[in-house]
Amino acid sequence: MKLMLAGLLLLAATVPVFADEPLDYKTAYAKAQQGDKPMLVLVTATWCPPCQSMKATTIPQLLRQDAFKDFHYATVDLDEEAELAQKLIGNRGVPQLIVFEKLDGKWQKRYMAGYQTVANVEKFILNPVVVRTADATVDAIGTTEKK
Repeated sequence: MKLMLAGLLLLAATVPVFADEPLDYKTAYAKAQQGDKPMLVLVTATWCPPCQSMKATTIPQLLRQDAFKDFHYATVDLDEEAELAQKLIGNRGVPQLIVFEKLDGKWQKRYMAGYQTVANVEKFILNPVVVRTADATVDAIGTTEKK
């Protein structure tokens, strides 16, 4: 019995624990608004083979490498949060990685769609070039603020 317990403890110690497990979108958004880190969002769908492959291979490797440590990382499932996912991706497909970062007081949005390798994601999250700029009156999920 002691040997079995020792084996279970050893097994538990070898199972990776990721410091940057995904947050829910609302939490990541609130933390990003506080200004300490930009936000990284992965939009996926359960019916999407490239999404499931990326979630099973690319993302765990990046988490083990602590690649998302400088971001508030969240996942959004198109099937579970359809309205939010549509606001995030528009008419682009899934999987999609989106970075929201505040530059010069304005939220900037850049994205990449489709299955991505670890190397591609690393280049993307480290790339300061903005692919798409959000209007100053638009928040991170694309809804217009009323002034």
